[in-house]
Amino acid sequence: MNRKLLYFGLSVLVAAFSACGNSSETPDPAYVQEVDAWHQDRVAALMAPDSWVALAGLFWLEPGDNPFGSASGLPVVFPEKAPDTLGTFRLEGDSVSMIMATGLPAQVDGQSVQRYTLTGMETSPVVHFEDLSWILIQRTDKYGIRLWDGKHPKIADTVHIERFPINTDWRISARWIPDSTGQTIRMRNVLDMEMDMETEGRLHFEYQGQSYELTALDGGENEFFMVFADATSGAETYPGGRYLYVDRPDEQGNTYLDFNKAYNPPCAFTEFATCLLPPAENRLDLAITAGELNYGDH
Repeated sequence: MNRKLLYFGLSVLVAAFSACGNSSETPDPAYVQEVDAWHQDRVAALMAPDSWVALAGLFWLEPGDNPFGSASGLPVVFPEKAPDTLGTFRLEGDSVSMIMATGLPAQVDGQSVQRYTLTGMETSPVVHFEDLSWILIQRTDKYGIRLWDGKHPKIADTVHIERFPINTDWRISARWIPDSTGQTIRMRNVLDMEMDMETEGRLHFEYQGQSYELTALDGGENEFFMVFADATSGAETYPGGRYLYVDRPDEQGNTYLDFNKAYNPPCAFTEFATCLLPPAENRLDLAITAGELNYGDH
């Protein structure tokens, strides 16, 4: 065989093999450090006494009086560390008040309270009693008490969340397609409640020659928020999808989707969360092998 032809053929095979074995360049160390730092901050937040991991209960209130404490048989049963009867939550129409048992005041904003109205404020106040704290939440027309234990056994050990290897191929440029003001999308949560949420627009991106879009929600002044599912959901990653924050676009409408920062929703850590589920528009026919792997299923 002609030596030049043999050399050429071997070169082509080596090049093809190298392309298959190295689908992306080695990530820039500064970028790896940035993603690792983001992940470390996330784990630290999950170890806090008011984190999702520290949740100790979620109680939906019935109209009228809902006594609470550690005694079995009460409508709202707190952990054993609480007094048998700690107080009563009273639901009257769209008003919820809290009446503490005599001699057992709670703390709100550093002040002792014996009776307190939990509704009628833009942000629900945090109520404290020793290691326990709680807030009132509303989902559609239902009111509930979300309870934390600042010394919950789950936060005694460090949370470990496995991840896909950091891969810059999954930091993808995207183009923002804004929605008109007032446009909404129907969202559902794990309690099977449905709600219409105003959208910010769609983020269009391409991967391996295919085009995709994700519908974005308001994530604050500087970010969009997305709930998405992909071909890894229910296998390597959490069945209920994952969450992702994205920087708002520049003046040309460009931003980046960094799937290396895709993370598990609170429901992966606790049964006491009311997580949003991915809408049909955000279920991708694509295996996004980046970000957090499945932690649990509640």
